[in-house]
Amino acid sequence: MSSRFSLSCTVLLSAVCVAAASLSGCVIEPPRHEHVEPQRIVQAPPAPIVEQIPAAPYVDAYWIPGHWVWKHDRYVWNGGHWEQARVNMVYQRAHWSEEHGAWVFYPGRWVEIVQQAQVAPVVINVPPPMPRVEVMPPPPGPGHVWITGYWHWSGGRHDWIAGHWEPRRESAFWVPGHWYRNGGGWSFAGGVWQQY
Repeated sequence: MSSRFSLSCTVLLSAVCVAAASLSGCVIEPPRHEHVEPQRIVQAPPAPIVEQIPAAPYVDAYWIPGHWVWKHDRYVWNGGHWEQARVNMVYQRAHWSEEHGAWVFYPGRWVEIVQQAQVAPVVINVPPPMPRVEVMPPPPGPGHVWITGYWHWSGGRHDWIAGHWEPRRESAFWVPGHWYRNGGGWSFAGGVWQQY
């Protein structure tokens, strides 16, 4: 019985070795990124919806605002959500831009923060409070961006800077002020307009 078991194990092990050797010559092709033409819509998107931003799930939560998407020949709202803040990264929000008589959609994505030379980095050992729940008033118009409130470190304490609407800037996006863990401390990033 044990010799039959030993023979079965040897045959099985041999089959595995042959399969592994045959696979070692395989080349796995990287995924192809097909070029997707941006959506061009003649109809202007509606003004942003006033979102009821829920309480943040953790101190270094980062709010990804909602945006309009074009589906089935109409605009549909894609609601915002919280995500974990990323070190030296900012979420470039999805947006529509009027170009040559049509509206073009640019999806949101995480990008590297471009640090401003004249601004010294803020690194502290005191954790910020939880982000406040803000009530957004209606936007003044479709070309406005909600500037999310944030905790600002000043005079040895955290002060809340309230959110507000601002006109969208050409060739720039708002980097929300936010805190993220940095080793044993906390670093602040954002609170500025960044060029695309």
